[in-house]
Amino acid sequence: MKAIHTLGIGALALVTFASSCTKDFENINKNPEITPDISPEQLITTSQKAMVDRDFDWFYEHYQYLMRYAQYTVSYPDGNNSGMFANPRVNDFYSAFYRNIGRNLADIQQVVDKKTGEDKTYYSQVRAIATINKVYSAFRVSDVNGSIPYTEAFQARIDGTLTPVYDSQEKLFGIFDAELKEAIAALTATGEFMKYGNSDIFYNGDAAKWAKAANVLRLKIAMRLGKRDADKLKAIAAEVMASPAGLFTGNADEWKFVSSTNFARGGNWNAQGNATRGGKTLVDFMYDNADPRLSLFFKKNGFTEAVFNRLKAGGAFPASAVYNPRQYVGMPESPDDRANPAYARLFGVKSYSIVENGQNVTVQVDTLSMFQNRIFDLGSDGNLDGKYTQPIMTYAEMCFMLSELSLKGIVPGDAADWYNKGVTASINAYSAIATLAPAIGFATPTADAINAYLAKPAIAFAGTDEQKLEKIGIQQYLNSFKTPWEAWGYYKLLGYPKVGGVLNRKEFIASGVRQEVPRRWPLPISNQNIDNYNKAVAEMKATGEYGNAVEDITGRVWWDKK
Repeated sequence: MKAIHTLGIGALALVTFASSCTKDFENINKNPEITPDISPEQLITTSQKAMVDRDFDWFYEHYQYLMRYAQYTVSYPDGNNSGMFANPRVNDFYSAFYRNIGRNLADIQQVVDKKTGEDKTYYSQVRAIATINKVYSAFRVSDVNGSIPYTEAFQARIDGTLTPVYDSQEKLFGIFDAELKEAIAALTATGEFMKYGNSDIFYNGDAAKWAKAANVLRLKIAMRLGKRDADKLKAIAAEVMASPAGLFTGNADEWKFVSSTNFARGGNWNAQGNATRGGKTLVDFMYDNADPRLSLFFKKNGFTEAVFNRLKAGGAFPASAVYNPRQYVGMPESPDDRANPAYARLFGVKSYSIVENGQNVTVQVDTLSMFQNRIFDLGSDGNLDGKYTQPIMTYAEMCFMLSELSLKGIVPGDAADWYNKGVTASINAYSAIATLAPAIGFATPTADAINAYLAKPAIAFAGTDEQKLEKIGIQQYLNSFKTPWEAWGYYKLLGYPKVGGVLNRKEFIASGVRQEVPRRWPLPISNQNIDNYNKAVAEMKATGEYGNAVEDITGRVWWDKK
């Protein structure tokens, strides 16, 4: 008889999480040999929590860099600056993968692999779910770093390997796909299997949903091959579409984390000015097209009609002045915009001197739109009860991938239908995120509002194939607001939003010089494994696109071919 133990997320207070920037595989693998007595339930919860409890990443990477690269937000009150293009303090997910996420998931695989007979079969789905989480996390690390240790990364406690080889990204994509196929086969097998239950904080051990997620992940990784191996992309897409395990069928299937009320509050979850005001281009685009997500992404500024009337009565405006009801105003994205006289009024809080009740009074008004703090930090806007949502892979993202593949004739289907489903799913998903938080002053989108949005010329799935691809790319970008690492990835893959496009991305100009948007992170150095590290870097440089130095973050990883 197999005993199934459950571990709630609150029990993780008993677990110590390492948080060091040192990439030392010897120290990482010093722990005692893994035994079959270790609970997979404890290990899966620990790893999954580490995948989403990423406040350090949010403050030091997403707010300061990725959200600003994507032009979702702008630093306030001084605007963006050239420092955001220097080598940043990033890559903590890399460290987390080797110190707890990947290590613990590999331990689950090892625990199951040591079992025999019926026991091994009984635990096969536990192993499969660990594998999917491990592949996703490793893919996310490789996506921005290129070659990484994977096949030998967690072998020290098995065979003493302390200097693991770095697997090339080309090799990794093949390994990832094979591991996901194996996981799907285990999850769709018939029989009695051990279940994680609520120790699995994403799907509560639901094998069918994990199999769907694995298929979507296969497709997502394969899409990165579009610039390198179109035939392989086509083959994987065909297999995924024919898989009995299926794909996501709606927002209820998507891979995401929804917290309790005691999560993501203050500290590093708080952007603290680094990325707090909406980018002007995005806010204007969403406002002009009546995007139902506008109030889900951004808050109205403080320039209410009551404030206007007060200022007008106090003499700040002439008697003929008429109130402008628009309260969504973005901040210019380019560093040099700070010195542009046309934009001067948009930087900082505006002060008005008025006479009120016979007294001279100064009234300050923030005329810019802040991003919806509470969908990122539950401790903001009154520290109310609420739930934090972190998407991992969404139904909308999948729909946009299938729309693109259908448009290109790679998979059968109606590209317009997938596109419309994706837009609708994205709007409804963000509405759910805002409702759970709850966000401040948002409007719940209606079916009529969504249909009206889909009919807008800049949004409707019409025009040439190139125009349709641009619209798909723009919607992937909008849908990635809560996953800025995905926005960065899709920008590099698809090229949207683009300068001069439907959503007219602005050039970053600092001191008159165009700043190139970074395309990768520096691969963290491993002094304990320097020979393999140097070999990996030399191999990546051989393509001519990686750059002459590891620190050249405008260089490209293997999949990101020019």
